[in-house]
Amino acid sequence: MIKTARVLKEYEEPFIDVVRGFAVMGYSRKATAQTMDINPSWFNKLCERYDLKKHFHRTDYLKVCKPTGHAKGKKINQPQRYSGWYLLSVLRGYSPRISPERFNELQRKPCADTYIRRFGSWRKARYLAHRKENKN
Repeated sequence: MIKTARVLKEYEEPFIDVVRGFAVMGYSRKATAQTMDINPSWFNKLCERYDLKKHFHRTDYLKVCKPTGHAKGKKINQPQRYSGWYLLSVLRGYSPRISPERFNELQRKPCADTYIRRFGSWRKARYLAHRKENKN
């Protein structure tokens, strides 16, 4: 059975009206295709054939769902939030043998990943924090 005829039988309305209704309700083309049980690529071809793409507002979707900022994978140049001195002083308040998981449970910010990025490894950060403590 042809897809449009199946839609007419199921929804008791013409294919064009059903698609417009989904678009008005805010459904995306992909969600509409899934709801109507039609392959998305085939659904897009049907939308082109019946000139229905104009009813789906792609630009509104992009504004809401896409974050602004840098492209994926591009390094962001931001100033450091915490100085090395501050990071080490926070870490000095904990046992020299604390694991990164336990540290994250006890301390929300800065997290263990910050130490790993800044000092190269968790072990090195712990070593630097407690070595400096002994020198003072």
